[in-house]
Amino acid sequence: MEDKQEQTIEKYSFHVKNRYRARGAMILDTDEGLCLMREYEKINQHFVLENRIKDHLFSQGMVLTDRVIENRDGEKITQWESGEKYIVYQWYSGDSCDYKKTEDLAKAAQNLGKLHKNLQNMSQTKQRPEESLADQYKRYNKELKRIYQFMKSKKRKNSFELCAISCFREFYEKAEKAREELEQSPFVRKYEEGSADLCHGAYNYHNLIFTKQGIATTNFECARYGIQLLDLAYFLRKVMEKNKWQTDKGEIILKKYAEQMTCREEHRQFLKTILSYPVKYRKLMNQYMNGKKSWISDKNMEKLLAVQEMEEEKENFLRNIM
Repeated sequence: MEDKQEQTIEKYSFHVKNRYRARGAMILDTDEGLCLMREYEKINQHFVLENRIKDHLFSQGMVLTDRVIENRDGEKITQWESGEKYIVYQWYSGDSCDYKKTEDLAKAAQNLGKLHKNLQNMSQTKQRPEESLADQYKRYNKELKRIYQFMKSKKRKNSFELCAISCFREFYEKAEKAREELEQSPFVRKYEEGSADLCHGAYNYHNLIFTKQGIATTNFECARYGIQLLDLAYFLRKVMEKNKWQTDKGEIILKKYAEQMTCREEHRQFLKTILSYPVKYRKLMNQYMNGKKSWISDKNMEKLLAVQEMEEEKENFLRNIM
């Protein structure tokens, strides 16, 4: 593997001064700046969309993304006969987004607004999703009910199962309410025939690098056509969970995003519906169902109790902000 990495590096025009291991990749310190080299077993058609997005953003002045660096042959993918495939991306030196710092969150929200503005009307025809948002949440709720019924049917129940059963009704009612609101939402109906707008798909503090030149936005592997506000909802949820749903942090995120993108009442209602869904509870129930039932980690029990405790904080946030 290391031989192939060295051979791959030789295919590029830059000179490597130093290298560092990163999660599933290698950071190269070169005479042309930082790069990130990653090996892939398979590269699908989505790679074309990712490059199109980054090239478009570059043309609109958002130059700080992890664009692909071509090798000496002008190829974006360096592939070997033995099957190894390598891609080298532009990378950046800087700080990660600190979800505890209001200033960082403000900049990240503003950056998301700019990103969304530049990724509107990216297709001449609306791209329809494989599954509608309402159908997706309907499937989620069916899975929740199936797991609950499985737990109920067990003769011997452990402490995690007893706790998950005791709070099921509360969380399931919220899940069903969110589903019903999505089915009845005029805003969501606008997107039933699809969207020409693109979302990042995984916009969170892990994928942002604060450089001296500005914010670098990376990792577009989950980019897709759809409702852009889902990016904002995802970012809000990830940040607010880390900050125990502090109102002031949520306010600044919404304010700074709205400086770039219009936020009407229907948009806030949509965000409220998405955020009200018990994502953490559903995730724990799925982990339980997909794991060993004979032994439940104490951490899972701790997480379930934390989810129950945080639910009240989230409800207060939604009441105050939305």
